[in-house]
Amino acid sequence: MTGPTPLAGAEQLPRRREHTRSRIVEAAADVFAEKALRRVTVDDVVAAAGYTRGAFYSNFSGIDELFFDVYAHQADQMIAAVREVLEGVSPEKFTLESLREVLGALHPFGRRWFLIQNEFALFAVRDATARETFKAESRRMQGSIEELVHAVLTLLHREPVVPMRHLTDAVIALYLHSLGNEQLETGGLDPQSLEADLLPRVVLALSRPAA
Repeated sequence: MTGPTPLAGAEQLPRRREHTRSRIVEAAADVFAEKALRRVTVDDVVAAAGYTRGAFYSNFSGIDELFFDVYAHQADQMIAAVREVLEGVSPEKFTLESLREVLGALHPFGRRWFLIQNEFALFAVRDATARETFKAESRRMQGSIEELVHAVLTLLHREPVVPMRHLTDAVIALYLHSLGNEQLETGGLDPQSLEADLLPRVVLALSRPAA
């Protein structure tokens, strides 16, 4: 029996590296959710991921680069979770009540996203390089969320009465505020109250039946 050809081995290296990078990013999400960004060390990350420092530095230049990747990965996972729910709902049966199911797809990410998103926002306020990355990621996520909001309105046969960006900003702001209330046990608007009552009212108020 012969071993893999040099070409086959070479083809496996990028896949292996991508797998390692993905594993580190996934493990680091929990690390960043539990410790402040500036308190996270490479040793913390590799211990959580089960890799060596060498594996870390072969994929990332440092903690900041990893943090940016973790943020982007979490955002992508949340968008994908909502999109999956929307694609699985029958258009004929979609109502305002269906928004509860849509937002319910975000529950597994709630605490982690609240912590990582706020950590990144504070970092961006204080650091110019982080600010540019934050702005770019925010624009990317905003575009994806606008597509999802548009899809929801289409299913409801409605159209916005304000610019789509403003409607999307309102949804994002309410969601983040509800996460803060949930984590800090303050206020009355938690994610469950948002999806069951307030968000449907906001959608109705800021939209009208499609022409």
